Amino acid sequence: MHPIFDYAPSLVLVAVALAIPSENEFSPSTIEVSNLSELALAQEHIEAGGASSSKPLLVKIAKGVYELDSSFRIDRSNVSLIGEPGAKFVLAAGVNQPVVAIGTQKEWVDTSDVIESIRIYGIEIDGNKDNQDSELSADKPWIRNNGIDVRGVRNLIVDGVKIRNNRSGGLVISWKSSDVEVRNSVFEKNFFDGVAYYDSIRVSTTDCEMRHNNFAGISLDNRLVDSSFNRCKIESNGNVGVFARNSIGLRFENCQVRDSADWAVFLAHDLDNLGVHDSEFKDCLFERNLGGIFMASVNETQSSGTRVVNSSFIENEVPGRLNVQSSGSRIVELANVTSSPETLVSSSE
Repeated sequence: MHPIFDYAPSLVLVAVALAIPSENEFSPSTIEVSNLSELALAQEHIEAGGASSSKPLLVKIAKGVYELDSSFRIDRSNVSLIGEPGAKFVLAAGVNQPVVAIGTQKEWVDTSDVIESIRIYGIEIDGNKDNQDSELSADKPWIRNNGIDVRGVRNLIVDGVKIRNNRSGGLVISWKSSDVEVRNSVFEKNFFDGVAYYDSIRVSTTDCEMRHNNFAGISLDNRLVDSSFNRCKIESNGNVGVFARNSIGLRFENCQVRDSADWAVFLAHDLDNLGVHDSEFKDCLFERNLGGIFMASVNETQSSGTRVVNSSFIENEVPGRLNVQSSGSRIVELANVTSSPETLVSSSE
């Protein structure tokens, strides 16, 4: 049997995703990790491969707690990091770096820096935020202390991870990353956002939970394009459930936003009047937030084409705040339902 298949039944998906032919020159090298010394050797092996390496590498992390005194870095293509149930990375006190850093850490990223075909499965990541000194790396202040920090990566899958307790964000994707799938994961108790996606295209997020983060469950900005959220639960975040600006083609379907300390969804524009365009919330539930969906943009130049379709609003209205509210940019509503202990009202365009 191919070595990738004797790890766990679910890892068949990894072989399919990587399109690895069995028993030929493209079969992956496999590194088994059960302690910090072996993890350091895995790190050396990744770095020795070079950024453009085409040889697949599979790093399997055995059950246990691994305290990291620096980021685990994946800066070459064709790497899979697979955690056995119970495998956990914890950032040591005062490290002030991402727990897992994928892609280049150069201050400015261009197309020549992009890596591809990265898989992260099944590992828990704890940023130990109460024992970090800063959100920023001391020697690279443009790098933030995120759970997984992704910069310039094409064809990435993050599946079955739990990312919590980071001094900045949980999962942060930026710098022209593309074709990313985030699935079956939890992002909780991070200082800023559960997930934050910037300057990227085609990021899909499915069956995930973003909960108990200090600020937003989801933050989207800085030229994010054609990205979607499906069957996600965004619950009990300390500010808004979803924040978005400078984004085109966002899709939220069958998502639930509950118990946000502020608006369920806050849509805005930046100083260059770049807001949200062609975005849709369909078959979603908004419940017990301090206001429903708020559009801060005042005209169609700033933001346009926002639609709310077949969605339900329950107990979001408070004095001065409605289920759907705009400062001027039009929001199209179709077949939505609003309810409270006293009323049940359908709305249509």
